[in-house]
Amino acid sequence: MSRMLSAVSRFKIISGLVVLLLASILFSCENDMSTVIKLSSKDSIPDIAITNINVKQTEMGKLNYELTAPRMVSFQKLEAYTEFPNGLRIVFYDSIMQPKSEITANYGISWDNKRTMEARGNVVVRNFQKHEQLNTESLVYDQVAKKVYTKDFVKITTPDRIIIGTGMESDELFDNWVIRNVTSTIFVEENK
Repeated sequence: MSRMLSAVSRFKIISGLVVLLLASILFSCENDMSTVIKLSSKDSIPDIAITNINVKQTEMGKLNYELTAPRMVSFQKLEAYTEFPNGLRIVFYDSIMQPKSEITANYGISWDNKRTMEARGNVVVRNFQKHEQLNTESLVYDQVAKKVYTKDFVKITTPDRIIIGTGMESDELFDNWVIRNVTSTIFVEENK
């Protein structure tokens, strides 16, 4: 009988160890499982995904702007937004459909409800008619106020000078801009 108790005791000990081992394996995977659940969540899967997008917006037969991007993903949820994770280029046209200005960036996001768009990473804005260029790391476009602004470092190059500073505000076509904190101005002389 003592042999039987010892066999039962061994079985209990072994089964207890197995349960403990399984529990530790399950609980050690808790973070990984939560990550898996989060990544497979419906909120992280775009409602729309398009590669090599080219969108032209017209009004009364005249081209207003053209947006091109390698990839666009759109999430249609409570706070709907559209992302351009691999960069974007938008060309704005004047009344005779000539390119007036352009923006390029490494990343873009547009918030539908807020009616704002943000460009990040190597943001370049060009005004072709004035031969001016803005370089910054982030830029916000407020569609309601029709303003473009940043709080970051900016460099604006015009035909006769380079202005460097932090913070900038402009109208949506980059016609009238103001740098909030100018740190230097370099005058450029054309070679004749």
